[in-house]
Amino acid sequence: MTRHFSAASLLCGLLVTAVAHSNANAQADLNTDERSAFELLPASCLAVAQMPHPDQLLTTLTEHNVWKKVQQQPQYNEAISNPGYMMFLGIRTHIETQIGMKWREAYDTLLGGGITIAFDPETEGVVALVRSADADKLQSTANTLIELGRADARSKGNEPLPEDEYREVTVYGKNDARFAIVGPWIVMSNKDELGKKVLDTLLDGARASIQDSDNFAAARKSISGEPTVWSWVDLGTIRDAGLAKGLEPNRTENPIAELLFGGVLTNLRQTPYVTASLYVTGKSTRLELSAPHDNQWVEEFREYWFGPDGNGTADPPLDTESTILSISTYRKVSEMWLRAGDLFDERMNDELAKADANLTTFFAGKDFGEDVLGSFGPAMQILVNRQDFNDVMPKPALKLPSFALAGHLENAEETQTELRRTFQSMVGFLNIIGAMQGNPQLDQDIDIYRDNKIYTASFVPEPDEKESERARIQFNFSPSLAFAQDWFFIASTKQMAKDLVDATQNAQTTRGAASNTAIRLNANTLSEALDDNRDQLVAQNMIKKGQTREESQHEIGLLLESLTLFKGMSFDMKTTGGELKLELSIQTKN
Repeated sequence: MTRHFSAASLLCGLLVTAVAHSNANAQADLNTDERSAFELLPASCLAVAQMPHPDQLLTTLTEHNVWKKVQQQPQYNEAISNPGYMMFLGIRTHIETQIGMKWREAYDTLLGGGITIAFDPETEGVVALVRSADADKLQSTANTLIELGRADARSKGNEPLPEDEYREVTVYGKNDARFAIVGPWIVMSNKDELGKKVLDTLLDGARASIQDSDNFAAARKSISGEPTVWSWVDLGTIRDAGLAKGLEPNRTENPIAELLFGGVLTNLRQTPYVTASLYVTGKSTRLELSAPHDNQWVEEFREYWFGPDGNGTADPPLDTESTILSISTYRKVSEMWLRAGDLFDERMNDELAKADANLTTFFAGKDFGEDVLGSFGPAMQILVNRQDFNDVMPKPALKLPSFALAGHLENAEETQTELRRTFQSMVGFLNIIGAMQGNPQLDQDIDIYRDNKIYTASFVPEPDEKESERARIQFNFSPSLAFAQDWFFIASTKQMAKDLVDATQNAQTTRGAASNTAIRLNANTLSEALDDNRDQLVAQNMIKKGQTREESQHEIGLLLESLTLFKGMSFDMKTTGGELKLELSIQTKN
């Protein structure tokens, strides 16, 4: 029994920190308190996060297909059979008996009104407000847990949790952790001054609160649906106080970071606030980051990112049945290259100047930034497809996905000729390097497909590997250049070039798109591509982890099986309705 209560004390101690009892008369007046948590938070708060329905979130998670799949795994059964978990179940049963509720009923009751956390810079404190769905059950549960905690402390010769009183409300804790209950509210704070502010509002009524802030009110109005978790940060006040390190208009040394997130940084330097909304359902988990946006905030040297008047949008992705990943974006890369002096630091500009000189020479004297990059449209795509090796010989031992860069040409007729010459020169260069290293040579060819020319190169196999099913990695590739109207495709294989030519004639690709950047991942095709290399994954896992073949096969099989629970992932970045939004969504199967 001593061990039982010793272990129980840890859980009780954690629960006790979230509960305490108040004066009976005050409690009776506040049991029906209908105020929102936002009405109780001081107006000086700069950051707020809220989970309005913890009970609904737990229901969604425990009934989710992913969780059900986890429960079917041998590792789960092993975990719930170990002595530590059995002891936990004993502690839980004892607490359920004492409070007169099963743990799930207690969870739904005590947290059913939501959890809200806020940061207040005036007191440098954090406050958490938990609203119970039943004030009476909250009070009785609190009293029971407090008594359990006291009994455990006495049995060990320890001091019980310190308690104090503020305006006839009992407050538990000390130093930077104090807790109290007022009506249906559990109030927790690491600063006395902040905790008193909230208690004063609870006891006295209306005071200036975060809900009175114009920025906060505007952020609340912008919410779509009912998020599982929602948060808000007063970025304007933080910037004005000089606390937003990293948002200063310093030039970067990383072109990739600039290309991906430069526009977001521009927005964060001006926007008054940022919000984050998490939506969790049985079909998907979606995270949405949002901030007000005004095209007038965009510096001239970042118009390459947003487009004229902020209307730069990506093309709908050229998805095919074998697409694993597609990235479609709007970036006027030539403008970024030409405005490098405004975007990058001195060291990077020196490197870009050297690259510009070399590339200008490679492209027969044409200015790389203005003439070469300027011949490409701003809507660009990167695509990754699963390869079909059924009718291919030789077959590589390691089967890699194919990939391609796709986009539009500003002056198609003239630019196609220049690209063809460059492609053929590059293949010749690779042949010279390959010959020096003893690698297979590339044989060039021209294929006519749907009245479009495809310039392609394929590796020439040695006589003894023409029918091989474990050929070298080079045989994953047949570099190709293709055109379709004003489209161009630089693909790692001829088959992918053909697939993309087909995709341009798909009516669905003509839909309008509001996203500045759109990313799509197909979990089913990814799983198939990994399964193509199951033997290699098993062997690699055996070497890396020192497992037996059976152990490695089980682990890789579990990984591939887990992917079957998901449909895919999507990411969108867009400017719409005066907002900059970033949305990440993971879709699951029913």
